[in-house]
Amino acid sequence: MEGKKEGEYDVFGWFKTHVLDSKLETGIEHQELCSLLSLGGKVKDSHISLLINAGILTRQLIDPNMYWFAIPNIGSLLKGLVQTLQLTDRTVYIGKVIKERKEIISLLSRRRYKEMMLASLEKKHLRMSPLDMRFHLRDLIGSGHLRTDQTPTGLIIRVSKD
Repeated sequence: MEGKKEGEYDVFGWFKTHVLDSKLETGIEHQELCSLLSLGGKVKDSHISLLINAGILTRQLIDPNMYWFAIPNIGSLLKGLVQTLQLTDRTVYIGKVIKERKEIISLLSRRRYKEMMLASLEKKHLRMSPLDMRFHLRDLIGSGHLRTDQTPTGLIIRVSKD
């Protein structure tokens, strides 16, 4: 019984290695999720259920074949952070995130086609951010400021035309 449970938890490693490292979007289709997870081993419905129950995936209400990526217990974490920070500190933090957003958008806007390969962009370092570039890219993609397109050479990040 213990070996079976141990094998069930392998899905978390597969998820980290094959899904998170290859997806920048905020959601994923069931078929693509199964395809990426199968790179690590044989995927069962119980593996998907385990990811949902752990809070890593949330099923979309509109389309049951789509999942949102989630961060388990983020609500309580954010609530704790907000309670410990004073108003001026929150303003500074939000101001830094906005500055980092502007820095990335400015970097892309200066390029001829307002786009850049993901691999090249991830190697760039932001001036004042202690957070990884991937955090800011996912933030901008999720907020609709940037979009991704698959090309034969890899993912391209583009400024959205809004």
